[in-house]
Amino acid sequence: MRRRVSTVVVVVLACLLGGAGAASGDGGPGPGVAFGWAGITHGNMRYVAVPTPSWTTVEAIQRDGGKVMGMLNLEGAWGIPLVAYDGTTGGLLSDGRTLLLADANAGPYLRSQSLFTFVDVKKMHQLQTLTLRGDFSFDALSPDGHYLYLIEHTTAKDLTQYRVRAYDLKERRLLPKIVADRRSWDTTMSGTAITRLSSDGWAYTLYGGSSSLPFIHALDTRHISAVCINMPWKYQPGKIWTYRLRTDGDGHLVVRGPHGRALVTVDRQSFRVLSSVRNP
Repeated sequence: MRRRVSTVVVVVLACLLGGAGAASGDGGPGPGVAFGWAGITHGNMRYVAVPTPSWTTVEAIQRDGGKVMGMLNLEGAWGIPLVAYDGTTGGLLSDGRTLLLADANAGPYLRSQSLFTFVDVKKMHQLQTLTLRGDFSFDALSPDGHYLYLIEHTTAKDLTQYRVRAYDLKERRLLPKIVADRRSWDTTMSGTAITRLSSDGWAYTLYGGSSSLPFIHALDTRHISAVCINMPWKYQPGKIWTYRLRTDGDGHLVVRGPHGRALVTVDRQSFRVLSSVRNP
């Protein structure tokens, strides 16, 4: 009887959090985590994290019909990682059953340690918890689940400054290498993740909204490398928060503005800007 009541309460909470989901992060350096109905999807399943005062409930819900197929209560505050402020989530390995959750206890400061935990969403079993010294947020996963990519926030003076790190999940260690564009000497970048697109093992993120000009960070998650593609603008566009990354019929990367207008088109092989709007 207790189990039935618990299930009903959790499902009601998930619905109350809204169809678009809720975000947490309290103004911290990264986009934070997602709570509620949006979650993350794989096939016909949707995985959501529902907070309560004492624990977090992870649910596996059928997208067709909304039936709860499994649930797990985790001590503490956990959420599904947001990778950009457009609401894109991440954290599900390509096996479709291993889900990474991030510590939801973030704030407008640098943390001394960062926590992540892995859940088998088929068996609804907590696998392992990863503790890292410093302030890290989730960025991406390699298709084979070998590498976890993290955003490391480096200074409390400017929370938009960051660098990309790789964590070897098989060896269980943070690699010393800073993942950066080899064409540049600078390994620290500045910007806020506006929108994300993932394709063929690459994670493309449009950064903007800071003192630096907008750029696309192209992360090769298979080979621990990255390329920065500077946007051909001399200022921060006023509507950059509405921009979205997409691909066109030729497979090119496209920055689209309001009403779907193509603002920048990039060749994904050469990373060259093919066309752009001068004043978006």
